[in-house]
Parts: sequence; C-alpha cells; structure tokens
Amino acid sequence: MPGAHFHGDSKHGGTTATVNMHVHAPEQVFNSLDPSPFWDRDLDRDAAAFIEDEFSDKRSADHWHLNVHVHDGGQFGTDLQRAIENYYGRLASSARRELREHMVLAQVSMLVGITIFLVCMGTRQLVLATFPEPGHVLDEGLIILAWVALWRPAEVLGYEWVPLFRKRRFYERLARVRVSIRPIPAASSSA
Repeated sequence: MPGAHFHGDSKHGGTTATVNMHVHAPEQVFNSLDPSPFWDRDLDRDAAAFIEDEFSDKRSADHWHLNVHVHDGGQFGTDLQRAIENYYGRLASSARRELREHMVLAQVSMLVGITIFLVCMGTRQLVLATFPEPGHVLDEGLIILAWVALWRPAEVLGYEWVPLFRKRRFYERLARVRVSIRPIPAASSSA
C-alpha cells in the first residue's frame, strides 16, 4: 500500500519469539488491489516482507507471536489470523510443490548423468582396446567427460534442495504464527 510504513521491535528469549508491528489502520496489512474478503486476502508486500524479515532471525524459537498494534480500527484479530494462515499456507504449498519438482528433476538428471558416465566409460574401454597407443588422449577426455556428467546432478541432488526445504519450513511456521491485536488509544497515538 503506498505510504504504508511498518516498523516494529522484537524480543527473542528462550523458546518464544515475539514481533511487534505498528500500523495506523488494519487495511495497511492487506494488499489494497485484492478484492477478496479479509480472511482470504493476500498480505501487503511490505507487511509480508516485514513479517518474514523479522521472523527469519528467530527460526530457533519454538513459538512465534505477532503483536499488531493498531492506531485506527477495531478488532480484526480473527480475520488477520486466518489471512496469515491462508497466505503463508499457500506459499508453503507452493514451496512444497517446488521442492517436489526439484527432487524429481534432480533424480532424472542423476539418471542421465549415470547413463553418460557409463557410456563414456564403455567407450573408453572400447577405444583403449582398439587403439592402445593413440587412444590415451581420448581416454583422458572420456574420463573427464564422465565425471563432469555426474558433477551437476550430484550437486543438485545433494545440496540444492536444502534452501527449498528451509523456505517451505519457514512458510509453514509463519502460517502457524499466533497473532494478537493491540489497539493503541487515541491519546497515545498523537504523542
């Protein structure tokens, strides 16, 4: 939402992390271009970025709480709780799908890499048996090609799934964050 500013502070002690977010009106938390009802609306990009940024350093806490301090507006805690659950639930579902697709692609890549490896090693044996002297140059090239064919699939299968897994877990945890609304009296909002 243009002109919306989010600021807050956070506490992290023991196993509970609490983030405080201050808004002037409840509408600032939601995407102004989304005509859906509150519980199914998308969060405003700035609000979502603020929430994600604040909780990203608090991954070790067992419980997450979001206190929304509102200058103007009534009780919209239930609506906001459902909106956050749905918004981050959809992102977690998307991240889950992305991780599953990544793993399928990694497994297919590994099969292709193993096939290339076996073809190169078989060709190497054939070349050495047919051309013992001049075949050494081709022999080394086939060995390098065989191992290079396995390098990228092994990296994808072995390491690149970790950030996708962490993203999925982060969104799942954000979908479970407990939201509390804290109205700010008019006298203190003008101070």
